[in-house]
Amino acid sequence: MLAKAHIAAGMAAAFTVMMPGSVPEALPVIAGASAGCLICDIDCDNVNEKRDSSRWRLVAMLVAAAALFEDYLLDAGMVRSLSERNPYIWFSGIAGFILICTFASVSAHRGFSHSLPALALESFCVWLVFPTMTEPFAIAFISHVILDLMNKRPVQIFYPAKKGLRLGWFYADRLANKVVSVAGTVWLIIVIAVCLRK
Repeated sequence: MLAKAHIAAGMAAAFTVMMPGSVPEALPVIAGASAGCLICDIDCDNVNEKRDSSRWRLVAMLVAAAALFEDYLLDAGMVRSLSERNPYIWFSGIAGFILICTFASVSAHRGFSHSLPALALESFCVWLVFPTMTEPFAIAFISHVILDLMNKRPVQIFYPAKKGLRLGWFYADRLANKVVSVAGTVWLIIVIAVCLRK
């Protein structure tokens, strides 16, 4: 799948599982899912995929930053939690996340960055910085990996095992990508509407 499909599916999955009942509850879902839905593709090796992923990763980062800024304005808790936690803890989380992403960016596409060890390590780093973002981050990450497992190219989900898994149902950049983008967006809108009625 390309980036738009991963954003739509990751956000929809996170909102479906978390079902936030208010704007303050939705902000960590938005920030966490924005970060988790595209972090796997930090390892893209194809020029077109890299351009697509980089552009949409910037959009996702801006969305996460906007959610954090709104959290700060509302004093909803994410930003405030930084001042309440030991700075060595959240600094370790940030440093660890950067190191893990650096390693992932130089590994083979759909290798370490799409694996269970990456999910565990990155989620732990997110938890050290913003605990309330951890679950939506992990949900969006998992949705990314599940979608990629359906493609033709194998995913090294059990890295460092060399053999990858794939279902081979469709190609990442064709009709299925458009279907997932549209279906994910529609589902996200439905879930947000349901959350607003709570």
